[in-house]
Amino acid sequence: MKKLVSIILCIIVCKSAISQSGFDYRFWSDSLQYLRNEVMHAPNETDRMALNEEFMSLLEEVLLQKNSFQYQWDSVRNFSVIASPDGEFKLFTWYIMKDDYSCENFGFIQKKNSNRMKNVLFPLYDKRKTIDYPQSHVGDINRWYGAVYYKIIPLQFNKEKTYYTLLGWNGNDRFTNQKIIEVLSFKNNTEQTPVFGAYIFKKYSQSRAARVILEYAKEASLSLKFERQSYTYNTGKRDKKTRKPIYETVAANMIIFNQLFPAEEATATIAAFLLPESSMNQGFVVSEGRWLYIPKVNGYNSDAKIYTGTPRPKEFHAPNRNANNNRK
Repeated sequence: MKKLVSIILCIIVCKSAISQSGFDYRFWSDSLQYLRNEVMHAPNETDRMALNEEFMSLLEEVLLQKNSFQYQWDSVRNFSVIASPDGEFKLFTWYIMKDDYSCENFGFIQKKNSNRMKNVLFPLYDKRKTIDYPQSHVGDINRWYGAVYYKIIPLQFNKEKTYYTLLGWNGNDRFTNQKIIEVLSFKNNTEQTPVFGAYIFKKYSQSRAARVILEYAKEASLSLKFERQSYTYNTGKRDKKTRKPIYETVAANMIIFNQLFPAEEATATIAAFLLPESSMNQGFVVSEGRWLYIPKVNGYNSDAKIYTGTPRPKEFHAPNRNANNNRK
């Protein structure tokens, strides 16, 4: 408790120093990483939440500085900072592990606002437990389905509208993790209000999907990436001789993720028993400004160099053999 109080007092002093001296972003970046580390290693949920409030408050102070948008944050390790490829906004996200081993996510959107001629901040608080139908929900930052993001993919829907597809991770609870394909857009109003979720996923599910939530067993690791891959599709044509359908394989930049299978047939509907199969992949490819679902993706990088050398024979450690050699 004494350590918590001393850290908070130190933060108060630091905040007052921000406006009293020249601003050194590297110093404040290191200070935020130190505080974030204290949050992660605090002994209980109460302390972690209290320190997280101070972390969020200090980060807000830093992001409100005049030239903060230009700072690269290239040395951050214990919270996520990613910038949109078009330079329109930055996303700051992180999580808190609670005593019941569930995760709560937090963050900021730092957005350029041409209407106000300045950058604006939108705080993010995890509200996923208040959303009844998260797969189809579309809402503002007050109903954010929390995640820690690591990739932003701009998708130009028309000349005036851009949807930003976000790839993220959510620690969820003690039984499951989640990988999230989220969609972020901004209203064309004075505030440029953020909107999470959009119906831009084609042929993915029977109901309209505003985001994709892949939930799987806690001990498993699911791959969700955006990269160049190949997939096979039915051209709609038939061979003149055999009358069999003609398929073609094409390469494209796409979202690719492992297919999930139940550990046992009886647990097919329970997320805690779903495991990713690395040899079987699904994905989304851009089609007419939307994401078209591809049920089967080949799962290898079509631009990668293929190894053509001679495989090296496998060698195994054999302690008994070494011991016998030493006796000779």
